[in-house]
Amino acid sequence: MLPESPPDTDDEYDAMEDVRTRVDASLARDLQAEFDAEAAGLSSSTARPSSRPGITIGRSARPSSAPRQPTAAPPAAPPARSKRRKSDRDPLSADPIPEDHVVPGFRYPPQGGIRPRYPVTTPVADTLLLTDLHNHPSSSDPPESIGRGGWSEFSQLLDIARPEYRDFLVELGFGPFLSIRYVHVRHPLVRCWVERFFHHTGTIHLSTCEVGVLPVDWSAILGIRFGGRIPPSDPVSDFEALEILGIDDPAAIVGKKLFHLKISFLKDLLVREIEEPPTELRYRQWTAYFIFSCFLGNDKSTIPTPIVGMFRDIDDLRDYDWGALTYGFYIRGLRRFSRRETASFLGFWQFTLFWAFEHFAVFAPSRLPAAPDSAFPLARRWDSAWIQRLTTRTLMECRTTVDCIRDVDIVFQPYSTLLLERPEVFRAMELSRLRIWIRSPRSWELLMGERTLRQLGGDALVPVDPPRLMTIEDYIPRAPSDSFVAGVEAYPALILADVPYGEWFEQVSLGSLMSLHETEILRLQLELSVSEDRYAADMARAQEETARVQAELTQTIRRLEDQLHGMGITPVTGAGSSGLGQTSSSPPPDPVSREWFFDDPSPP
Repeated sequence: MLPESPPDTDDEYDAMEDVRTRVDASLARDLQAEFDAEAAGLSSSTARPSSRPGITIGRSARPSSAPRQPTAAPPAAPPARSKRRKSDRDPLSADPIPEDHVVPGFRYPPQGGIRPRYPVTTPVADTLLLTDLHNHPSSSDPPESIGRGGWSEFSQLLDIARPEYRDFLVELGFGPFLSIRYVHVRHPLVRCWVERFFHHTGTIHLSTCEVGVLPVDWSAILGIRFGGRIPPSDPVSDFEALEILGIDDPAAIVGKKLFHLKISFLKDLLVREIEEPPTELRYRQWTAYFIFSCFLGNDKSTIPTPIVGMFRDIDDLRDYDWGALTYGFYIRGLRRFSRRETASFLGFWQFTLFWAFEHFAVFAPSRLPAAPDSAFPLARRWDSAWIQRLTTRTLMECRTTVDCIRDVDIVFQPYSTLLLERPEVFRAMELSRLRIWIRSPRSWELLMGERTLRQLGGDALVPVDPPRLMTIEDYIPRAPSDSFVAGVEAYPALILADVPYGEWFEQVSLGSLMSLHETEILRLQLELSVSEDRYAADMARAQEETARVQAELTQTIRRLEDQLHGMGITPVTGAGSSGLGQTSSSPPPDPVSREWFFDDPSPP
């Protein structure tokens, strides 16, 4: 039986209790029991304990000497209910191909070439590491938009609100983030990066290597620090959720068994009371709307009531690990979009563009002239006017730019030592080296630092295959136990020694996405070349025929002129050597003046 879901619930939360979610919950409980037992058994060992949350992964990693085996495809789970429009479910073969649209996995011509009447699918072969690629976004028709967020709406509302609410968010550690000016971003600029994220590895695959979106990127670019405690995730009833946020209208809650809160009701409440003096309740309301709209959805989204529970106490808000909560939900959005579990990428998706600016100079606009290198957070230093100009790029142009990026074009570690020593960034840099579980408001996400050592100043090393379990979709009462959390250098079994990175990546990844369809492009280019040759030949034949007809007509006119001369008549026109219609002699003078047509007939 399909789970109950209100009609306006986000795709993000449609399948909260489907088969996969229940399986995740069962796995989480079993793993928790196992980890607790391991932690108890290892407490007397020589391993150094750590207070940081995480899951021991030493035994789950495949030894470097073990042969690589293809990853077996998991059993197919019943599909979750989707709220896509009917047009999204129709076959694509009946739709025309837009001029600026290029879809990996479909046959397409170069710009200006012959366009096939229907797209023809071409097989994209799985690799040993990346499987089920025919369902991946890189091989599918992109939706009209991929990201949803309320950054602009919140920014506009905060600008007209009382300054105390901004001051409170600054006190929670969001001061650097609030200093970033809102910038309108078109979705093709983000789509070309998001579609290259593969949940199989938790990284973005380029033509020659994989790169990750790390906690250090999140803190350096957005200024959101890591560190603090994990908020509670206890069940919250519908009545309690309304009471926590001070909402009187029961219509703000949807669902009968799984309760969700409509963010729009919270926004409407803040708008109505925009001039009211601050209270503890209003501080909690503003914080909740800020987190919900900027990092978890937008005004049209709904939020599961257990997330509302973290806003019970105003003092607890100062102690939460906001960096892990916001970053973890962004990574969760990437993975859910990669798995095609949602049509929209929820989370602060605009960060993707700022991240690309820092690591890829070929993709970056100009910096603000007045922005020094020490500007913090880094998202502040980009010229919004130049970003607006980037919005004119088509999806085809963006994909081509990304596809042509090679190692020499990548700034793996773009951050200065001075920046990395800032208190907002230092902790994030440490976390980026680890294999550790990151808590989001809805799940636990596994960060595998061994796959991105190159971005931290290390060499290009080959990591082992990732574990099967990389995300836990469930509300877990407390952090999974871990007896020892350390940098990846402490786990030599996570790295395959003496394996050339380039050869390995060529075998396990897709390489250039555009090159997968190079045969189709060349065929269409050949068709275009042949068509142009045929057109040139037809034009040459038409010109020859015109010249022949003109020559015959010239000869005919000359014969007629000769006949007129023989009869003593001077022809008015003749055919000269340069063509038709030339005058053979000057016409006789006209004895009648034409000026009288313009004379005034009245007497002087």
